Amino acid sequence: MARPRILITNDDGINAPGLKAITNALIQADIADVYVCAPSGERSAQSHAITLGRYMSCIPADPVPGVVEAYAVDGTPADSVMLALCSPIFGGSSFDLVVSGINRGDNCGLHVIYSGTVGAAREAACKGIPALALSLDNHMARKQDDYAMSATLAVPLVRAALGLLPGQDPSARVPAASLKGVVVNVNFPIGQGQMVQGLYLARQSVACVFPAFKEVTEAPGPHLAEIDEHTPNSRVFRNYAGLVQEDQEEGNDAWALKNGWVAITPLSLLQHITGRVEQRADTVVTVVSEMISRAAAEAGLAAGGISKL
Repeated sequence: MARPRILITNDDGINAPGLKAITNALIQADIADVYVCAPSGERSAQSHAITLGRYMSCIPADPVPGVVEAYAVDGTPADSVMLALCSPIFGGSSFDLVVSGINRGDNCGLHVIYSGTVGAAREAACKGIPALALSLDNHMARKQDDYAMSATLAVPLVRAALGLLPGQDPSARVPAASLKGVVVNVNFPIGQGQMVQGLYLARQSVACVFPAFKEVTEAPGPHLAEIDEHTPNSRVFRNYAGLVQEDQEEGNDAWALKNGWVAITPLSLLQHITGRVEQRADTVVTVVSEMISRAAAEAGLAAGGISKL
């Protein structure tokens, strides 16, 4: 059996501590060959944006010792995955799994629409490759140590997604084909000052932060919009966080995260509304449930929510 290949990306930039933490954890676990292709700088809230109409540079990088090959891309998170999968930068290597993150800040609820972390994972799913989007519920996480617990807990999930849990009967492996076209969205609690309850199969909530735009009256500078200073009557605004739309219904991702669970939610690429139950949806939930059960067992944690999705 060929050694699996994992592609790591993110939206916080190739030098972000969350990316370094998960990359280092997977290299130490020695379960796959690890490649990295990520934006050269922070590209948060880029969703699934791609670059058209200009060239993109792709520069060799070395974010963590032990990666097979790594590149920093002058583009968006989705661009980075597109280049990794659809260009010759990795010599045509195929990947068994794409891991996006670990993001600084959660990606629960409606934030999955805006998230570059989820957008990168979604691009992998568009190309038929199973993908995990990993986020930490801590906007103050600036050091690699802040992501240590999340990276440790992510390893069993990656093992389960690849069907590589220790001592596992190959005939009982999670069928990777069942996760094609699926983003497994994972949100980790902060973990400091509270015990992690376990891994929880959660529904997506409608939690969201609304914007609070404020008009900027200070002198122009690089932090302001690129507007011709001679444009008459131009007004400049900055998007600040405003009111929070809470959704703490039991069983959803925001509720699970607030209650100390690792919230795990399978997301589909298809967004059409249908009046019938999709057979594939049942299969995906079953596969992700099994993945959670196996990863939780390896981590010595409880598995929750599996019968409640």
